[in-house]
Amino acid sequence: MVNEIRNKIMLDLQGEFTPQQLMIIDLAIAKAMRGYKIEKEETLPLVYQSPFQPEVKEFFVRKKMKGCSDGTLKRYQELLLDFCRWLNKDIKTVTDADVLAYLAFCGGRGASNRTLDGKRRVLTSFFSYMHDTGKIPKNPMKSVDPIKYKAEVRKPLNDIELERVRNACQTPREKAIFEVLYSTGCRVSEIVGLNWTDIDQQNRSAVVTGKGNQERFVFFNAKSLLAIERYMDTRDDCNEALFVSERDPHDRLKKSAIEKIIRSIGERSGIGRRLFPHLLRHTFATDMLEHGAKIDEVSTLLGHKKLETTRIYAKTSVSAVAQAHRRFAA
Repeated sequence: MVNEIRNKIMLDLQGEFTPQQLMIIDLAIAKAMRGYKIEKEETLPLVYQSPFQPEVKEFFVRKKMKGCSDGTLKRYQELLLDFCRWLNKDIKTVTDADVLAYLAFCGGRGASNRTLDGKRRVLTSFFSYMHDTGKIPKNPMKSVDPIKYKAEVRKPLNDIELERVRNACQTPREKAIFEVLYSTGCRVSEIVGLNWTDIDQQNRSAVVTGKGNQERFVFFNAKSLLAIERYMDTRDDCNEALFVSERDPHDRLKKSAIEKIIRSIGERSGIGRRLFPHLLRHTFATDMLEHGAKIDEVSTLLGHKKLETTRIYAKTSVSAVAQAHRRFAA
């Protein structure tokens, strides 16, 4: 009962405080209630209007307190909302058969094995949390095996494709967005939050906030700084955001807007494949490795928590391996 009261308080405070403040409040409540026994007064059952059961709402609060990005929270929310609606019963009574039936249902709707395994990972995170916090006696995901799929190796842009994309930029804003994404290797969500005042012109750097609210330095090359300068010369607004909409009131560009701009540039470039911000990040990482950067250095620049994540880019850096072979296996 003590935990239920704590969770209700944290749910009520969500949105009013930062994740760090919520964590401090939660610890203070836990300390104050230690040693107390609380019994629930018998009343009529509480009817929840939300499609989410309270355990799911609490899960989101905990994830937010841990610093999960808005994009990750949205992905979790969409999946768990779909699961709860399909389930139509108490989430605490879920079995492995329920999960397998749901995944089969999603597969019947056309979901690929890769998508199904992504759903499985979200459900594994949720039910592991449910089990670890004592809300369920058994974790149903323990007996749900990973779903095998063939991982597609995404090829970075080659030097010709990169120049075609660069030449396809039609406006100073398009040019600046492209050059910043490629020069820094940033995630598009990190670019969205960047202000022009954040950029240290002398050191060609800026601090961005990535996944898990982790800050890191990113760096700009001469082309990107020149593109930013030319873009800023075209603006007459007072918004501190690095990239803004072209129409009044010149609001900060959202993630979807930047993705649309990059997609349009790609279509005009004639490279024959879809262009998106993460492909520029992928190209940045691969080019860094091919020009001699160490994998741990690239990992730091990308903001990866695990070196294994960066090794994905190292696997695609075939030309660097070929050059090494020519040097040492003559």
